[in-house]
Amino acid sequence: MKVGWVGSLMLVAALGLTACGDKPKETPSASTSVKVDVPKLYQNYCISCHGNQLQGGEGPNIQKVGERLDEAAIIRQIQKGGNGMPPFQVSMKDEELKALAAWLAGLK
Repeated sequence: MKVGWVGSLMLVAALGLTACGDKPKETPSASTSVKVDVPKLYQNYCISCHGNQLQGGEGPNIQKVGERLDEAAIIRQIQKGGNGMPPFQVSMKDEELKALAAWLAGLK
């Protein structure tokens, strides 16, 4: 069975959580600890246009988006939209936006 990158990422995250006991590891923020589920964010906001393996469709292929855009540019694109992409500035919390952008910027 072929597993896409989202499935693989979810499996790795699940294994990591079960291997460390029953408390999930949280991502720290400036004032409180917040857990950001990047695969779920991608599924909720991106997959319909960018595909289940980032291969594109209605939106462009973003499998290696980190080669073209840095994290700040990705944040701007997600927030403001443009070139056919809707803006998600109001839809996502800041920590969600930053986590998704950091992950996308790492795709090279």
